Amino acid sequence: MNNYPFPDNEAGRIKKLELLDLINLGKDPELDVFAETACLITGCPASLISIMEADTQRIQSCIGLAIDSVDRKDTLCQYSIASSEVVVINDTLLDKRSSDNPIILEGGIRFYAGIPLIDSEGFALGTICVIDFQPRTISENQISALKKLGEVVTKLLVSNREIINAEYFQQTFNISNNLICVLDNKFMLKDVNPSFEKVFSVTKDKAIEHNFLTLLEQDKKTLPELEKFPGSMKEATFTTSTKVEDGTLVIVEWYLTQNQKYSEIFCFGINITQQIEERRQLESSERRFRSFFENAIGLMSMHDMEGNILAVNEKGRETLHYSADEVTSLNLKDLVPEQNWLLLKQYLDRIKQNNEDFGTMILKTKEGEELIWMYHNMVEVDKEGKPYVVSTALNVTERMTLEKDLIYTKKMLEQTSSVAQVGGWEVNMKTGNVFWSQSTKEIHRIKNNFQPDFDNAIGFYKEDSRERMKFLFNRAVTEGIPFDEELQLVRNDGVTIWVRVKGLPEFEGEVCNRVFGIIQDIDAFKKM
Repeated sequence: MNNYPFPDNEAGRIKKLELLDLINLGKDPELDVFAETACLITGCPASLISIMEADTQRIQSCIGLAIDSVDRKDTLCQYSIASSEVVVINDTLLDKRSSDNPIILEGGIRFYAGIPLIDSEGFALGTICVIDFQPRTISENQISALKKLGEVVTKLLVSNREIINAEYFQQTFNISNNLICVLDNKFMLKDVNPSFEKVFSVTKDKAIEHNFLTLLEQDKKTLPELEKFPGSMKEATFTTSTKVEDGTLVIVEWYLTQNQKYSEIFCFGINITQQIEERRQLESSERRFRSFFENAIGLMSMHDMEGNILAVNEKGRETLHYSADEVTSLNLKDLVPEQNWLLLKQYLDRIKQNNEDFGTMILKTKEGEELIWMYHNMVEVDKEGKPYVVSTALNVTERMTLEKDLIYTKKMLEQTSSVAQVGGWEVNMKTGNVFWSQSTKEIHRIKNNFQPDFDNAIGFYKEDSRERMKFLFNRAVTEGIPFDEELQLVRNDGVTIWVRVKGLPEFEGEVCNRVFGIIQDIDAFKKM
């Protein structure tokens, strides 16, 4: 049985680490700047950023020490994890939690301060701690600064998963055939997706001026399912029939649920108008299927078990630039790039064996342009008892292209990390644009919507420092000489502080493309 303290939510905490893929991680150099900043804040020679697993403390960043992992029972961070509070031990030899700890004694550690890295659900994922080899105390301001630093580290640790989830939700919201909208607790529309606009023949700007029920020609009296929603009921399902602008009747099955903060209502609707109509006129008829097939907003196709194309819908033909007569003479090999033919064979084997397959594939247009599709295929049987494949696919080429836009941001972070930034900045010499990171704006005490340019950026420095900064910057641009200087800066609130500014020029041939670097608030250390 483990002999170290647990938080009450330990089981959920471990599941959250697994969900965020924070188990068994190696060291992350991107976190070193935060560990170094913790040392700068407190004046301590060593700092750690770690994830606390079930039985092991896994070190993500280590400054001043050489260590990769520690048994949880031998750590001081276990107490911060268990309590979700800041733990400060001014002298480890005088505290019962550390006085007989063999690792503390062998390492000569005399001071410890640990800040829990707590996510939005209250789970302590790990800690950022500072260590000294002699007793010391730290101020409340230093602890407050460490807490803020911990919040930034926590956001960074969970941001990858949140980005993925946000992308999934946004794409689902935009491309879903189903109706999605967001309401406040009084059923006033706050947002609608394109399918909602299309089905109800209303633009987003016009829709958000209306009450959801009024727009659907309903009220709580005609929908008893909503009598206790929102309130004692957290979700509701019902069906509505609404006459739209052209006089047709739209029938939608709705599912409503509140968000975690109970401040908004998410509505998911399935337009069942066509289904009901098809049931009335024999759902299985070929005419109904063909209408659905041809009018699908994505690529729909059919092929036999050898890959011979039987049919492609209109949207698919338009995208691939083939006529209806041309597609029926094609085989999947004609659409799949030759280098992927082995993957095509594997797909045909899988679909024969499993009667279903899904994933991504590359198809060529008639002109040879390669498009990326996300597909879900199923085996059906025709009237003669022969199996064939029905395929539904969504063109995700644009999504893949958008993902490339993240590369620049990642490159910027990597470059800024290489010079141990606190706040990052960049001057694009081609466009004249100036970029400041969030931390840089906080150092200057300016609002988030402030748009820096070279003149107003230089204008924050005191006169002597301003002239020095101009000289260093011009020298970097013309001669390629990086700089690292301590200067005086006047913040937006009028307070003068000392900052350390580093800059690195980047050249293409003999022309400077950009100058990037970091700015550190060193005022506290200059005045010590």
